[in-house]
Amino acid sequence: MKRKEIINKIIEEQNKVIQNLKESVNRYKTASDLDEESTHDPEDFSQQTQAKDMQLRYEKMLREATQNLSFLEGEVELKHEKIENGTLIETDHNFLFVGISVPVFKFENKEVITFSDKTPVFEKIKGKKAGDQVEIGSDTAEIKNFS
Repeated sequence: MKRKEIINKIIEEQNKVIQNLKESVNRYKTASDLDEESTHDPEDFSQQTQAKDMQLRYEKMLREATQNLSFLEGEVELKHEKIENGTLIETDHNFLFVGISVPVFKFENKEVITFSDKTPVFEKIKGKKAGDQVEIGSDTAEIKNFS
């Protein structure tokens, strides 16, 4: 299995998420920055407060996304003996990565699906071994191997 290449592709996708979050933070930072000396009506201040709230939310999401990137970078060279956070699983239909969530993408004609270890699908697959069947949504797949 090409664990290193797939995780590097997940890192690329995570970098896109981080870039989008940075742009959102900057957009809301600009919107929340009113010139205090100009004349404004009360609605302007209300919108400023909402923009500041959104800025803070996106900053929190950005911090979490950056932590996820660090986690991924630490996983590139690791191997896992069981299905846990950081495990890459190859099934007969797709690749599954446990740890973070990025948009689904293709790698060598198979979809790569990523999800957190806090999701219901993780509960269904933890403890499974190569050759076991797993249910992912409405599909059933066979675990080929994992690392």
